[in-house]
Amino acid sequence: MMRQLSCILLIFLSLACLASAPVQAAPVAFDWLEAPADELALEDVRALPPGAWQRFGSNEVFNRGFSDGSFWLRVEIPPEPVNRVLEIGYPLLDEVSVHWVVDGELIQTHHTGDTLPFSSRPIYHRNFVFLVPSNTDTATAFVRVQTLGSVQIPVAVTPSAEFLANEQLSYGWQTMFLGIIAAMALYNLFLFVIVRHSTYFWYVLTVVFTGLVQLNFNGVLFQWLWPNAPGINRYFTIPVICFALFSAIIFAIRFLNIRSYSLRSYRFLQWILAAISASFVFTLFGSYQTGIVLVSAIAAVVTPAVWFIGFLVWRKGQVLGGFYVLAWTPLLIGHLILAVSKLGIMPRSFLTEFMPQIGVALEVVLLSFALAYRINLERRKRHEAQEQALAIQQQANLTLEMRVQERTDELERANEQLKAISLTDGLTHVANRRRFDEKLQDEWKRAQRHGHPLSLLLLDIDHFKRVNDELGHLVGDDCLTEVAALCAAEVQRSGDLLARYGGEEFIILLPATPEEGAVRVAERVRQAVARSPVYSSERVAPVSLTISVGVACVVPDPDMEPQELIRQADEALYSAKESGRNRVMVARDFRAASVPGA
Repeated sequence: MMRQLSCILLIFLSLACLASAPVQAAPVAFDWLEAPADELALEDVRALPPGAWQRFGSNEVFNRGFSDGSFWLRVEIPPEPVNRVLEIGYPLLDEVSVHWVVDGELIQTHHTGDTLPFSSRPIYHRNFVFLVPSNTDTATAFVRVQTLGSVQIPVAVTPSAEFLANEQLSYGWQTMFLGIIAAMALYNLFLFVIVRHSTYFWYVLTVVFTGLVQLNFNGVLFQWLWPNAPGINRYFTIPVICFALFSAIIFAIRFLNIRSYSLRSYRFLQWILAAISASFVFTLFGSYQTGIVLVSAIAAVVTPAVWFIGFLVWRKGQVLGGFYVLAWTPLLIGHLILAVSKLGIMPRSFLTEFMPQIGVALEVVLLSFALAYRINLERRKRHEAQEQALAIQQQANLTLEMRVQERTDELERANEQLKAISLTDGLTHVANRRRFDEKLQDEWKRAQRHGHPLSLLLLDIDHFKRVNDELGHLVGDDCLTEVAALCAAEVQRSGDLLARYGGEEFIILLPATPEEGAVRVAERVRQAVARSPVYSSERVAPVSLTISVGVACVVPDPDMEPQELIRQADEALYSAKESGRNRVMVARDFRAASVPGA
């Protein structure tokens, strides 16, 4: 199972990377400066000398962590004979203003951001996308950004056709990610409804909230759910992160049973839960910027800590820890990258934007496998307990001559042995009455469906009571065993059944066999017993035996019952006994008639 999950991990990661790699456009070089909020107007910025600006290269993505100031960017776009768009690829910026200047004149101004309605964006897109106003002259974009969150300003200029092509892949990935989250949440919600175990409920919450975090960071929720209510953005990001962390930790505690394997780790996670709860309360009344820094720091600590705890309990014998570590590894990588990116330690790039979603998708899929394995594990333990109780009960009822194999390391082997014992006669080692009754019911229904004849041989050892009385029951047991072996040698088809019917009576069921064939089998069995004296281990002379056989054959119709076949064979057997024994008699038209030459 672990090998299969590893293959799924590699395949999923490869597909996700292939699908997402072309989406990121190359950033462009620009000049920038930082100023206190609302201190500089556009005219002031345009009048600044060249030395006031700092140059930012095209090989990086602008990331300044958290700041209370505003940032101005000056992006010069040379003319090209194609339509192009300027994209700022981080949708959580509070205020984004773009002023287009061509030939020294201001020709366009756009004011947008996630504090304004979605309709304020000139192009309806989850990122901030602006059409370059000129293809023949150099266009300069003066971009002002102010945000209480992480100051990430990835700037790219892309031809419109390429932007649309890349957008199909990017949007396709977002919808696929949403489908994965929804499918895993619903699947495990159904499991929770069925098994009523809180672990599955907390996993559903983890999947939902973690998925919402990723969709929110990519601007999809604002676009899809509340485009005309930007105020929700202020009170959504931090709480949903808190809910995702809280539910993920509760799930880990319950899934891995951490309290039983590492009490110190359990107490550490309790403190983390308290810190998350405090952060959530602070968010409702305190500074947004402080709150986002706080939850980012908690996420950066919790993610590797929970992975390490999973590894620790795995080493201590928790088999589910291996699945948890495997599933948590891509999530750890993705969220760790996201957390350090929000703190400004790592520049924003393809890795920071797509690895969190890829990690979440892999984590929810792999943990669903782990939960399914857990169900199988618990079911196997219940079956082991039930089979153990059944084994004890069966051993108590067996005769002294039979010994039950004490070693039952493999559950399937023990189950097969118990089933064979329950359906086998302990003395003769042929099928018992219970097995015969089951087989008769099955073959009777099959014969009714197909209109096939069903034959039955009921045979009895002649004068067997005399053998027991004169030679003893041990010799009688040897005779029964030998007669059973002789009958078994003559019953050659795999679908036929030889069973001990009771006492010295045996019964042979012959599916899809007409009367003539049944009579031939009966005669072979009779002759085999008559010419084979029994050599007993009790040091007595060989015992010569004969048998009487009653044969019945019917084609079942809907009004008949299986007992009718037994009744006819029993009447034929009684007739054989009355006619002198050591013969075969056939039941015809509910009357017993002698078989010529028998």
